Amino acid sequence: MKKLIIITLILIESSQAFSQRLSKLFDSQEMVWCGLDFSMVRCIGPIGFADPRAIKEVHLNAWNNLVLAEAPKYNFKEAYQKTNVINDLSVVMRRNELPDYKTFVISEPYHFQKGDLKKIIADYTLEAHKEGLGLVYVYETLDKTAAHASVYAVFFDIATREIIWSNNYFVPANGFGFRNFWAKTVYETIKKNGEAFGIAKESYKIAMKANQKN
Repeated sequence: MKKLIIITLILIESSQAFSQRLSKLFDSQEMVWCGLDFSMVRCIGPIGFADPRAIKEVHLNAWNNLVLAEAPKYNFKEAYQKTNVINDLSVVMRRNELPDYKTFVISEPYHFQKGDLKKIIADYTLEAHKEGLGLVYVYETLDKTAAHASVYAVFFDIATREIIWSNNYFVPANGFGFRNFWAKTVYETIKKNGEAFGIAKESYKIAMKANQKN
């Protein structure tokens, strides 16, 4: 009986913690956009990445700046049903200095190892925000041979740096010029993840209503 009570308490605590995370994700009207994290990205297909140094020193920041400059196109408020989106790219700008441009262009397949995503988010101590809901797009690959990118859309608790909800997408790249070709992947990630967010939020609302009746 004692073991059963302990197990029951653990399940209740886990359920409450899970509900709190979902509430932060879906009920929060504000979120912090933390940017595009390329700190562990690999560029697949040497022919498509002839100047890796320029990619690191120019394009990583350019893609982040483009998202801010063309906010109506990259509409996080609409995609994630928030009334306020604050930008804090302090960690991303620092982390995007980490890649070694001499080694991040490869020819073979590449995937994050188990725990890599958790380690990345553990480093997200933002300069201006100590709590709330954060969102970052973590790039795994830019694959020129397949003309797509692998991107993780990661929602996390800013205070605890705990991942609340994450999804991996293979999104198409397209457009004129190097910058626009890969910027397309940001737009496609917003679109796909926004759709998934909307579906999950509806399921959450239904579950909350059912729980209130019980």
